[in-house]
Amino acid sequence: MADLTVYRLTFHAGFHIGVRGVNLEESGAHIPSDSLFAAILDAFLRTGGDADGFSTPFKGRKPPFLLTSAFPFAGGVHFFPMPVPLDRWFSSGTLRERPKDLKKVRFLSEGLFRRMLNGEQMDEWLFPKEEGVEPTRGLALQGGVFWLTVDEINKLPEPMRINPRTGQSIPLRALRRHRVFSSQQVPRVTLDRVSSASNIFYAGRVSFAPGCGLWFGVQWLQPEAKVSNGGPSFRDAFLMALAILADDGLGGERTVGYGGFSWTEEPNSLPLPDPKEGDLVWLLSRYHPHKDELPRALTESIGYQLTPVAGWLRSWHGPAQRRKRIWLVAEGSLIRTVGSGPWGEIADVHPVYNSGTEFPHPVWRYGFALGAPVPQSASGQEV
Repeated sequence: MADLTVYRLTFHAGFHIGVRGVNLEESGAHIPSDSLFAAILDAFLRTGGDADGFSTPFKGRKPPFLLTSAFPFAGGVHFFPMPVPLDRWFSSGTLRERPKDLKKVRFLSEGLFRRMLNGEQMDEWLFPKEEGVEPTRGLALQGGVFWLTVDEINKLPEPMRINPRTGQSIPLRALRRHRVFSSQQVPRVTLDRVSSASNIFYAGRVSFAPGCGLWFGVQWLQPEAKVSNGGPSFRDAFLMALAILADDGLGGERTVGYGGFSWTEEPNSLPLPDPKEGDLVWLLSRYHPHKDELPRALTESIGYQLTPVAGWLRSWHGPAQRRKRIWLVAEGSLIRTVGSGPWGEIADVHPVYNSGTEFPHPVWRYGFALGAPVPQSASGQEV
């Protein structure tokens, strides 16, 4: 059993996570594991830490810890990524009759996540098709973006379930319109340095309802290992970096206040079944397969999605530059484990120039897999 240490991030003024290259008007609603790792490594470097010492175990495929991506929470309800293939959990009738509802769901609750890990059929747990129908097992938040069980309602923040004017519980059918987060396009102005002419543009911002935010899990493999000779342990280095990030912020547009957060470590760990060699794993992180894991990791998969990852890098050795584009397997994919693990690798995405000029240091993108195995039936076939 893998026990994840859970960290909760509560954002003061929302955040911006780029999703479409240089288009500032869009922002993601969660923080991928590769972005989270890059931010932690950069923050540790700014504490005076040894970046090479921090990254060396990951290069050797002996990571001291594994990361999930950061997903939304609402009160005491942790949400997980919706799996890519659905036919193993839903009948053909449900898939045919409610494709739009299923496609809209991006996050499901821990209660549903664990039922699906047990191989349960989920047709009867899906929220009602009609909005005016009172749910009995499953219900939706934010118009169907979030899916949870009726039993988990009491874990939601009080403003979501109690009418402040009457003090009475809000009808379950009305929760469908309650939002965990909202996305806005915030107007900004830039001034020409020569003419002082103004030009308006828009930047995407994701902000959370009271009592909501993001959580991520850390599986500590060697927490007391030293980053370098005389350096802090990886656990201490991680916590120092997280404290720096809380003030500096996560994501883009930090100069206007985006990304700042307060964080807490949950007192109880989050247990997950531990994958073994040959298992089918539901990813809670992004994944960059090692060459030894290909092609089996994907060709024997039930379903997966690839996401291109590019963008800009920040370095103390020069101005911001474009880093190399790579493809990562997205969260929610089901991949096959090859070998004993850990699975995946970190990839060097430092820019390469036609002139032959070398960038002065590697730029690491995190791609280790962290997830939970989908169980097999007694016959040895996945259920």
